[in-house]
Amino acid sequence: MRALGLAALLALPAAADELDLRWKAELYSDLRVEVDEDVPFERSESGASAEVTGRYGNNLLGKFQLELVFTERGTASTFDELNDRQAIDPFRFESDALFVTFLDAGLDGFDISLGRKQLIWGSADKFHPTSNLNALDVEDALAFGDTVATEMIHLRYQPYFVLGDEDEPWLEEFFVEAVLAPFFKPAQLPGSAKLAFVDVDQQIRLAPTDTVAGMARKQKAYLESGATNEYTVSVHRPELTLENAGVGVRTGWKLLGVDMSVSWFRGFDEVPRAEDVRVTGDTSEIFTEVNLTFPRMDVLGIDAATSLDFLDGLGLWAEVAVVFHDDLYVTIDGREFAGNTNGEAFKNGPEREHEAGQFVKATVGMDYTPAEWLYLNVQYLHGFVDEFGAKNLDDYLVAGMDFIMAHDTIRLRLFSIVNFQDTSWVLFPQLIAKPFSGGEFSLGAFLFGSQFYGDDETKFGSPVAGASTVFAKARILF
Repeated sequence: MRALGLAALLALPAAADELDLRWKAELYSDLRVEVDEDVPFERSESGASAEVTGRYGNNLLGKFQLELVFTERGTASTFDELNDRQAIDPFRFESDALFVTFLDAGLDGFDISLGRKQLIWGSADKFHPTSNLNALDVEDALAFGDTVATEMIHLRYQPYFVLGDEDEPWLEEFFVEAVLAPFFKPAQLPGSAKLAFVDVDQQIRLAPTDTVAGMARKQKAYLESGATNEYTVSVHRPELTLENAGVGVRTGWKLLGVDMSVSWFRGFDEVPRAEDVRVTGDTSEIFTEVNLTFPRMDVLGIDAATSLDFLDGLGLWAEVAVVFHDDLYVTIDGREFAGNTNGEAFKNGPEREHEAGQFVKATVGMDYTPAEWLYLNVQYLHGFVDEFGAKNLDDYLVAGMDFIMAHDTIRLRLFSIVNFQDTSWVLFPQLIAKPFSGGEFSLGAFLFGSQFYGDDETKFGSPVAGASTVFAKARILF
């Protein structure tokens, strides 16, 4: 019905002074290979996207975005699937926006939006601990910061008033907004993330309790003796009830040139955690069932951003999220595992993984253009996007620069992330060429590694992070 409503909006009788249609489109291709001695193809993807925004008069606004993606990685593995075009030549549709907005709905500055939307809160660059209404899409490391659009009701009130001199006000741009997102959506994870739950080395590294680590070490010993381990990983999402809907409220303003906001969110963390693990079988054939759930949380967010004119527009931002949660438990059931002999059979749990309380995630950063040919961006993170709980938060430096050449037709970009605790790192160099208006071609690499520890023991060196890749991308913007 929303799609029909938007179509009707865009098809209203043409009136040059009332109907305003704007559109943009993109075609792109993306080819990647893994940095491996066999140089396997990691991704081959081509796609097209279109976005249309329609405004009718002063009070109606609609937006529609759709993307078609061909993945080129067929799944045909049986003869019957050779008759299935989707198995041979797979594709998918994605949409980041499909909503309608009623502007000045009965009150100047009061807007009501309904539909599929992406709503990012916070002032940082890419890393937003205060923004939780949309789940992250981290399936593609090169598109970090993307989110999954969700259905929501969004109310926003921004009355016009200025305190102080109108030319140099000390308070302005005040607003209040509230959001109801009825349907919980988890983060879209890369395939490598599953290794956190099915690889015993990663289970040991990430074990939330000594019991989990002990069971993983026991299984590893049997695997090294020739045993097999078959995993079943199940995900249990919150029930679709009003009580489990995501709710957020936020207010903001500009005070003495500093944009500020305070927010509150109630919902669930988008990254699952293991709550129940059951191990059966014997010392030669092991079966492990892992049940994943999403912890409920409340998030108090505070953020601020400004630019310093006396330092040529140096940008500064800070974003802090205080996350409140209940006790979180994990249950390990190994009573039916034949390897538990001599009184070792146990059912531990529920064993408390996180004590009820709160923890803080934060992003502080700056960007600066000291010369026409150089752009700098530096951020400090306390807690990465997939980390939850006070004892699990690491510290990171995210830093990058653009060297801008040939009237911005060529950019040499270098970004990196370093984990302070284990010294693992991500390196993201690329060369971007824009030889024609609207056209862009880039060559680069996305590399994971570790310097002082074994790769399997670190955040970005472990296989959970994914494989290092080299890529070539091209796109045309209309």
